[in-house]
Amino acid sequence: MPSSRRGAWLLLAARLAGVLVAVLATSGCGLHFGLGMTIERQSLEVTYVRGPEPRVEVRAEWRVKNTGVQPLTAIELRFPDAKAQAVRQLRAEIGGRAAATVAASGANTVRIPLQEPLEINAREEIVVNFAIPADAPRGAAATVSETGFVLPPGDLAPVLLAASTKVPIAYECEPPKKWDFSVRVPAETRVYASGRARGEQKEAGSVLLRFQQRREDGLPFAAGGQFQEEKISAERREVILWTRQALPHDLAERAAETAARTAGLYDAEFGARAAGGETVRIIECPSSQPCAAVPGAALPGAEMYTPEFWSSGARIVDRQLAFTWLEFRVRPDWNEEPYPMGSLADYAADLAAIARAEAGARRLLVQAILSDFDSTPKSAREYGIFAVRLSDPRPARRAAELKSELFFFALEDAAGHDALSRALQHLLRVEAGEMWRAGDLRSALELESGKGLGPVFRAWLTETGIPAEFRGAYAAREAASGGLR
Repeated sequence: MPSSRRGAWLLLAARLAGVLVAVLATSGCGLHFGLGMTIERQSLEVTYVRGPEPRVEVRAEWRVKNTGVQPLTAIELRFPDAKAQAVRQLRAEIGGRAAATVAASGANTVRIPLQEPLEINAREEIVVNFAIPADAPRGAAATVSETGFVLPPGDLAPVLLAASTKVPIAYECEPPKKWDFSVRVPAETRVYASGRARGEQKEAGSVLLRFQQRREDGLPFAAGGQFQEEKISAERREVILWTRQALPHDLAERAAETAARTAGLYDAEFGARAAGGETVRIIECPSSQPCAAVPGAALPGAEMYTPEFWSSGARIVDRQLAFTWLEFRVRPDWNEEPYPMGSLADYAADLAAIARAEAGARRLLVQAILSDFDSTPKSAREYGIFAVRLSDPRPARRAAELKSELFFFALEDAAGHDALSRALQHLLRVEAGEMWRAGDLRSALELESGKGLGPVFRAWLTETGIPAEFRGAYAAREAASGGLR
């Protein structure tokens, strides 16, 4: 059996074994400490309010059943990062009655103590309302303004957890296989959202759009605003542009060609998307800065109206589109091991830049990244990539990001570009919907290349600095070009 196929089967077997263990250990949501809960029905509705105080109002509803072996005395809700999203006007109802919320473990989690325990096999209705304002703190993933909104995956819907006032641990519950997601917006507002469109209902001055969300669709998202639409065919793809003002024709053509070529490259490098993935979107962020990405789209800011943005390679578009092929399919372990896998989108954008440039661009780009790494402030005590967490100071995280970006080029040198591409494609199939770590990549790449790569992974991920051999290979013979970055 060829190594690529053998690797895929071995990785699939490992994943299935892990799933089997999980099934044997739990049933539904929880069952540790006797806690268990099943979400039988859920729905999510978001309402975009344009003014005078722009905001997104969210209403989430669940019907749950206690499937554990003891009464449930509390429910917990995990929101997107509280510091970033600044969730406000939180209100909860249990069985139609207002319920109090109290802080739980973690800054983004609240607990709702039940006035009466939910007995075994009993059901209950839970409703939660909150608002995401326009004045969210710097670094917020969600964007809300008078011109539109962007609610990325993982930064919209709260997660329901089974909990108890006697047990310090809560357990996340999976949503049903299908559930309702709806978006209410002012009339004449364009909306791009997850799920399958299920129709719309016109109301006084607004419209309610309905979608059916499936578990395999991943986390819900939505983006919308007062946009003009232009559809352009490029590189055998349809590119949809949503902008507040009409783009000059030459810029629109250049934007479509850039996005289509990048999408074609990512199909080749990381595997084609599912049916319907031929369409790519460019949506102007309703803020002055680029927005967080959503699946199938890039969201640059007002800089997209300048010729310089597109002539310099549009790295923002390349990087944001990379999330559709990478992080929205398999996510890094952001809590325990954010690097190196968290820098794959940067590596993907590098590949797009190299493909557009002239011969020799790869070497110049690596030199430029090395220069960025060397100019990044270092702490008195450096750590290997594995030791860096998202809670560390920004300089430490930036150094880890750049070193991780270089790490993928080091893997190309050690195992070959094609082997790395095949390894990533296999992982994206086998780990779909899960998390991936460096150990997963090493196993897949060793199988694809037939080489032992332990020394390379250790030198880059556990030791400090850039390996001397790599530095020597990319010693600058000419000025490194920053134009590709």
